[in-house]
This record gives sequence, structure tokens and C-alpha cells, in this order.
Amino acid sequence: MGEILKDLAKAVLIRSRVTKYNRIVNFKSSAYDKWQKNLEKQPVVKAEAPIDYETSETGELVPHRLPEPKVKVYTYSKVWEASGNKNDEDVVYLFASPKGRLTKRATEVIKQYFIAHPEHNVVYADEDEYGKGGKLIHPYFKPDWSPDSYLNAFYIGSVFACRSKVLHEAAGEYDNAVRMLGGTNVNKKNSPEHVGFEASLLSADVLFCMLAIREHAFAKRTGIEFPIGHVREVLFHRNADQDVFYGRSFHNSRHMLLRPTTVSIIIPSKDHPDVLKRCLESIVQTTKADDNLTYEIVVLDNGSEAKNRIRYGSCIGKLPKKNGLTRIEYIYKLSEFNFSAMCNKGAKNSTGEYLLFLNDDIECVKEGWLRELVSQAQLKHVGAVGAKLIYPETDLIQHAGIANVRRGPVHKLQKMHDEKIHYFGYNRGIHNTIGVTAACLLISRQKFNDVGGFPEELKVAFNDVDFCYNVFEKGYYNVCCNHIYLRHHESLSRGLDNLDAKKMERLAAEGDILMRKHVHLYNEDPFYSPHLTEDETISAIIPREDYTPVEDIPYANVTIHDNGIRGAREDQCLRIGCEYNGTVDNWLYGVSAEGNADGYYLKGYSFVIGSDNAIFEKKLLLRRVERLEGGAGPSGPKVYSFTPYTWYRPDIRVRLQDQVNVDLTGYKLKIKKELLPPGYYQVGMLAIDKTSRLRLINWVPNILIIRSNHQN
Repeated sequence: MGEILKDLAKAVLIRSRVTKYNRIVNFKSSAYDKWQKNLEKQPVVKAEAPIDYETSETGELVPHRLPEPKVKVYTYSKVWEASGNKNDEDVVYLFASPKGRLTKRATEVIKQYFIAHPEHNVVYADEDEYGKGGKLIHPYFKPDWSPDSYLNAFYIGSVFACRSKVLHEAAGEYDNAVRMLGGTNVNKKNSPEHVGFEASLLSADVLFCMLAIREHAFAKRTGIEFPIGHVREVLFHRNADQDVFYGRSFHNSRHMLLRPTTVSIIIPSKDHPDVLKRCLESIVQTTKADDNLTYEIVVLDNGSEAKNRIRYGSCIGKLPKKNGLTRIEYIYKLSEFNFSAMCNKGAKNSTGEYLLFLNDDIECVKEGWLRELVSQAQLKHVGAVGAKLIYPETDLIQHAGIANVRRGPVHKLQKMHDEKIHYFGYNRGIHNTIGVTAACLLISRQKFNDVGGFPEELKVAFNDVDFCYNVFEKGYYNVCCNHIYLRHHESLSRGLDNLDAKKMERLAAEGDILMRKHVHLYNEDPFYSPHLTEDETISAIIPREDYTPVEDIPYANVTIHDNGIRGAREDQCLRIGCEYNGTVDNWLYGVSAEGNADGYYLKGYSFVIGSDNAIFEKKLLLRRVERLEGGAGPSGPKVYSFTPYTWYRPDIRVRLQDQVNVDLTGYKLKIKKELLPPGYYQVGMLAIDKTSRLRLINWVPNILIIRSNHQN
């Protein structure tokens, strides 16, 4: 009887916890719909019209404000009407898909954008989808102008606008292009009243392309200024299940090189002859003599032991000179590890027109990958070119492009399945990104020299990111080729930065160097919307800080456990992700903010695999760590626990569809600066099963550095 009553009591507790959990989820799951509909009710901020000058009869320059433009709306099926109207000065044409409708604010937002941005003649905006019952879902927060993403797919989607002047300048090219594509009746006089939907999309696509060409949008930029504007606001609600890219298939996965090209493949390697052998053989096996390119390989070794140097020599000597390989050189010099210096040395000791920096743990798997990279790098506006990297024996993504979020550079979609198409095709086709990993990075020698090579002050981490940021700031567009992939046997080249406090501090210091060199990029990435998640996933979080900014989160109280958490067991089933751990000042104001006046802030997610997460209560844990004789570890049994703010994370639910109740797995925590003594603190989590006595603990390598009040 006792066991039966116990089971009944537990069932009641579970039901109560799940009911409460679902109530919170139901409330928060409508947050985007509520946020967007509330935004549409807000008045549009008025912009001040720019000033122009006229010469008076006396020869004086008289200032006057330019007139506000009028906005005329046309559907994609009527673009020919606008292009044929020549008597429309001071007019802005707003084009929209017939499969949905503009927001009530759309015309006014576009009007005010053009008033505020006289430098732009073309602009596009974000969009979302009508769901059941008129609920707004699936927002598509687009990148700023991305010419190579556009050539891959019509990501502009359902809405764009232009000034009448540039429209008429492009009208002739538009008519010619439509005729070349087999279209007829492109002028107002003999066009039918209605054209097919696919034809109207093609017309809109062609028109936008002609406008972009007119604006020199497929050329290298001047610095970080973009030739085409982007309104980071949803201005269009498309019909349910409407394809944003409209099935456009202009992109061809096989690109031909227009002339013979030479490539230098530069591979740093130390004490991994078997790994290098696999890499070299895969390169030769997956290139073709008829790809119109030849290549050389330069291997740089900064200190392999003698027996491995012999094996390196044997491996390199036996590599067949075929399929375009002309020579291979092995350069050995005992020196401190400095990835940047090794890459720069490889560039100086090579002769190719293009430089490919490749990890020794890369394995090439399909023919044509090198040709595809070169075909992008040969474009005048393109800078660094990378490829999608996949973990071996899986379909898990290791790299599909770098995004720059508030906490710094992040490998987007890392450890997510490539079988699934993620966030509007992010892991398919060719995309502009702010950076790519130097595990596979190709660039022309001229552009490499233009940015001064890799930064040798960043010896281990962030050197490739800094290089890509420099390339971007020179006006080039970096590209990640996600239509091809290589295998990356990651972590063979050097050890992971784990609990070692000195390694963590070095990593933090190099991260600070990176962002201090690019302060204007703090919390800014033109190719990744600020409305998207900051972790490795890509999903809409509106606003990005989950409707509750850090300033509004109360400071947490601490409970001190001098002898650790009693009754808890360490278990890898409890997973933790730490997305930020640092000062509130740095979070709000960037690396240029000194001190820790507002305390410390941590955020991330945690869940228990194989359990109903609704039954768990979470406590964030910190414990002091120090360098020990055998590496690093806890300085004692003492543990500090905190009750974090619970953060709604629908992106985690999407990522973990086989797990139960993982919507409320996010955590946020704010700690007063004087709450803990100075030192290094490891981040952990305690999960308490509120229906039993089960207590789980797990720790992650992330280290929070608590500084004394007089330290910066």
C-alpha cells in the first residue's frame, strides 16, 4: 500500500510540474506574434529630409530641404508597369510578392528609410509568415547585402523598393534580360493583366538584379559601407508555407575556371605524419587534371620529434605528382607554436596565385572541391573563401561559416545535423559570412598581401577571425561554400582549451585583442541579424535577449556549500552550454568597457537527456579552480549555488526534438561584483528532480574570472 501511495503522490507532483511548465511555455511561445503585432502599432520614427543647395540670383548658395518622396506599391506581377513609367520624379517604388501582404507600416518605413539614407537607392526588408488563426510565425531575418548569397538564391524574398531614378536607368537592361530569358510582353502596352506566379517572381528577380548591377553591388566595397540598404524590420507577411527562395535554381554547383590557375596549399603540421598522409592523399585523389588548375603543397613543421620528421619525409617523397600537383616542400624549424607566423612563412615560401591554408586533419572527399573554392576566390569582390566542414563518421556540421555575436565569433550550426536544411538554407549553397575558419581558407595572394597576412600577435586563437575581419574591412566579401564539404578530424592538430586556467586566460586575452582591434564590430555582424540566437544554432529570438534585458534581471543571492552539494552525483546526462560568462559592462558596452562596476553576467542553456525536463529545478554552480601539478582542478570542495532566471529557448527545442520539455532550458544569472572572492571559477549546473531525491551535477570548461575591485 505504501508503494502505491508513493507512486500516486509522485504522479500528482509530475502532473503539477508539467501543467505549470506548459502554462509558462504557452505564454512565452506567442512572444514573437505579440512583439511583431505590437511593433506594427507603433508610430514610425520620422527622418529629417536632407538639405540641398540652390544658387540664388545673387550667386549665394541657398539651403533647402529636399521634398519627401511618394511611395507607390506594385506586386511582382506588375513590375513592368513601374519600369515603363517615366514621369515620376521623387517617387519610391515598393515591390511585393502577391503571395501575402505588406504590414500597415511598410510604406511609411520605406519612405522614411530613403529620407534618412540618401546614399541608398535600393533597399529590401525582413519578412515572416501567417500561421493558423493569423498568428505570425517563422520570421526571416535576412543578412545585409550579400552579393554571393543573392547569386546563390533570391534571398531578397517578398519585398524590396527602389527610387524611380535608378529604376528608369535599369529599365532598358531589365527589358533586354527578360527577352533573353524567353519572356514576352514586357512593356506596358501589350502585357497581360495577370502573369503566372513563377513568371512574376522571375521578373522581380531580374529587376532586382539589374538594380543591383546599376548600384555596383557586385563590386568590392569602399570600406564597410554597403551599396544596397536593408531594413531590419519585418515589413511583409507571406502566405502559409510559401517558399521564401521560390525554388530559384540559377546556381550551378560546378563552376569552370576561365583561365589556368595556380594554387599553393599551405599546411602546418607537427607530430602527426599519419594524419598528414591521409590529408595529402585525399587532395591528390580529389583533384582532376582537367580542372584548369595546378597546385603545390608547402608543409610547415615547428618541432616534430626526429622519428616523425623521418616519417614526414617518407610520406611526402612518395606522394605522386599527378592530377595537377607540381611540387611539395617540407619546411622544418624548431619554434614556439604560432599559427599566424607559420601561415605567413608558408605564403612567402610558395609561388601560387592563390593561397589555400589547410589543417593537416582535413580530409577531402569529393572531386571538384578545390575548383569550387577557386571559382569563388577569383571574383574581384570576394575575399576569403571557406568550405563546409563535417565531423568524420557523421553528418554533424563542424563549420558552415562564422558569425560575430556579442560574445565574439561563433561557428554557426556546429554539431547540428547537415541532413536537415537549417534557417532558410544557411547550410546549403554559397553564403557571405563575416568569417571562415583557417582549417580551410583560400584567398588570392594579392588580397592576402593587401591585408598584411595573418596577425602574428595572435599566436593560437582568433587569428583566422582577425584575418577575415581585416579582409571584410578592406571592402571584400568573405564566402563560405556550403554546397561542398570536407571532413574535419578536429582537435588532432592541438589540444582543446579545457580547465587549464592559464589557457583560458590566454584565450580570453586573445579574444580581447581581436575585439579591441575591431571595436566597431562589437555585437555587429552585417551577415547575421541581431534578432537571431547567439549560440551555435540559428533561430529567431525576439527581441534577442528574450524579452528581458540583462539590466532588468535582479542580482542573484548565493548559497555557500562548504563541503560540496550533498546527495548529488556527477552525470553527463545533464548538459550545459555557457554562451557568455564575463562582466556586465563588457556585455553591454564591449571590450572597450573597463572594470566590473555592474558585476558579472552568465547565460546559456541546460537540460537533462532522456528525462522530462519539466520536473527539474536548476541551480547554477561556481567553484574555484587553480593550476595543479597534473593540470588544473578544483581548489577545494566549496561550491557556490545560485537560482538563475529561466530563459525561454525554442531554438533548443528545435535542436532536441527527441527530448521532452526543453523549451525552458535557458538560464541567465547576474552576480554583484563583491559577492565572490577574486579568482577563477568553473561553471556548473545542479538539476534537482522535484518528484524524487535525484540530484545531478555537471561541470563545463568555461571559466568566470572574478577580479578584485581595483583590477580592470
